[in-house]
Amino acid sequence: MTTRAEGPRNVSAVLHTLYEQERDATVLVAGAPGGRIHVRQGLVVSIETPGAPGAESILLRSGRVADTAWTAVRAACRDEEGRLADELSARGLLTATEFEVLCVAAVFDAAFVLALAAPQGWEVTGPVPVPVSGPGLTPRRIAAETTRRLAALNGQWMPASALAALRVQPTEPVPSLLPSRYVTLLRAANDRRTPRDLAFALGRGTYAVMLDLARLHTLGLLQETAPVTDARPSTAPRVPASGTRSPEPAPVVTLPRRTPGAHQLGGADRS
Repeated sequence: MTTRAEGPRNVSAVLHTLYEQERDATVLVAGAPGGRIHVRQGLVVSIETPGAPGAESILLRSGRVADTAWTAVRAACRDEEGRLADELSARGLLTATEFEVLCVAAVFDAAFVLALAAPQGWEVTGPVPVPVSGPGLTPRRIAAETTRRLAALNGQWMPASALAALRVQPTEPVPSLLPSRYVTLLRAANDRRTPRDLAFALGRGTYAVMLDLARLHTLGLLQETAPVTDARPSTAPRVPASGTRSPEPAPVVTLPRRTPGAHQLGGADRS
């Protein structure tokens, strides 16, 4: 496993190198939660991590696509990369654009989650098949979006890394006039679920859940309970009880200066 001393200073630098080389590769990131970053021709097409639901999980948990329909689509595609969007569209389940938007949101969400804690190391391997993937994103765009999300959360309730480990439950009673997504989130929250657990349970992005929890806290609708104190995944139920490229234009968000231990990876906030 590559470390900072042996190679690029962080995972973002690894991705930039792969981008310049137009590589097909998989970056294995060790740590909590860790994950796999899938790169095609230097662009990130998918990120898998136990810390955030992927596009497939969001589709199924949210009820947007039925399990049986999804199974049929996967069988028809035979796990070939790039076919899912067309097959979903042909069956009238999702338009190709809707699926691509979902995949992009899932990549941003996974990158944000990986940025919450320093990785223990990383390794670049050959490409691993990834049938559920979307349009490629540049490392710079991912880093910029991750920076924006961290800043948005850190400026509210508490640092994002602390909020990610927190368990909350609603105050009583839950106001009925709240937007439906807030009501659903409050009803799913209990003193056992972390934001990650809630994201998997509801079929939403982990960042979007954390942002809504911060907003609910400002409204006095949440009670804090004990944070998670170890790196093991939560066991709380997930189902609610009810060649060199042309230079890319600089992103709007300025990447921060690197400090020891810092790293960035990098959408809709309401995913």
